[in-house]
Amino acid sequence: MTTTQAMAGGRARSGGFTLIELLVVMGLLSGFLVMLVQLVNSGVRMFREGELGQALADRASQAQRVLADELTAIRGTTIGRDRDVVDDRLVVQVLPIGLPSKPDKTIARASVLRASVQLSVERELALIDVGITARLLAADPNLAEAELAKKVAELRRHEPLRGLGQLLLLPWRQAGDDEALLELRAGWFLPGQAIPIAEDRFVDPFTVPVPGSPELPTLALREVTMPVLQDLLHFEVLLWGQTTKSWTANPGTGGGPFVCWDSARGGWLVSAASGGEFALDRGPESGNDPRDDVHPHAILVRCTVAQAAGGPPEGLLLHTLDADETTLHLYDGEAFPGRDSGGYVKVGTEWIGYAERDGDKLIGLRRGQRGTVAQEHAASARVHVGRMVEFVVPLAHAKDDWND
Repeated sequence: MTTTQAMAGGRARSGGFTLIELLVVMGLLSGFLVMLVQLVNSGVRMFREGELGQALADRASQAQRVLADELTAIRGTTIGRDRDVVDDRLVVQVLPIGLPSKPDKTIARASVLRASVQLSVERELALIDVGITARLLAADPNLAEAELAKKVAELRRHEPLRGLGQLLLLPWRQAGDDEALLELRAGWFLPGQAIPIAEDRFVDPFTVPVPGSPELPTLALREVTMPVLQDLLHFEVLLWGQTTKSWTANPGTGGGPFVCWDSARGGWLVSAASGGEFALDRGPESGNDPRDDVHPHAILVRCTVAQAAGGPPEGLLLHTLDADETTLHLYDGEAFPGRDSGGYVKVGTEWIGYAERDGDKLIGLRRGQRGTVAQEHAASARVHVGRMVEFVVPLAHAKDDWND
């Protein structure tokens, strides 16, 4: 072989790659590609979790504004014993959600609040118009729309504005397939205003001991209320009374907050079926005696908001969860936004506390929390994680002389 031929053969070999060199390069490129995919996936997951967290924070802030606006309007007597009638009653009961007439034990319970409130001029005028319209149509159902509007305007001028009304707040199961989601409904009424419960039958919703009973049917209440908050997981109120020392103490024990209240102490809250047992109850003879009425110092509100209905699930059950199980298996625990150190989730109507998350498992379960009942849940059921908002509304008209 000549020198020229050897040099040509060397240049030919140096212009290509060996199989080993190609395998090394492909391995490096694969590694870089895997790292890139992981980096992009991590960024997408962080973005999604951040977006979800911000949406929940916004919803929690909105819920606090709505509830604070309504509850700060609660009023009580400022003249104590000088009244002749009870016109500022506050009643808080713990009743089955949806107020079924015959609830089963699996139905969760939540706070139902009825209270006297200060009405804005706009809201009071709207309620006056509704009342006048109902009276006119009852007298003449065939009134033309223009004539009806004219008569309403004429009669409204003679109606006094007192600034006083009644507020009803009650949680309700939200429409849809997800039984975990609730809505909070509200209704506003003039003092003594009656609502229709049947043909030619009317009742004042603030004179009936238990909403949802035959005296105040569930559907009648739904007709006169409207949703003010939706996509909720939980709603409750606690009340600071004279013996309360801490909001965190167990309700119903010495030093704890009250879960139910009847400012008139008139014999309404005497059993779980009526919404709880009020330790300060004095019986029906106290109902129309304003001299012994009592009001709490403050109301603590706890409200848990969920992401909007129809959004992607936070987690899904991998297996059926029996009512006595203490470990919950998720399809993908890494995508689960709940805390590693423990917290609460809601599956169906049941709240479940957990001690910690271990990969795809929630362990150390505490079943049937927050007034719910432990029950079986099917595989693929949605596991909700919400954002709780908690705040206190002071009541300036609190009255302490319980022992008089």
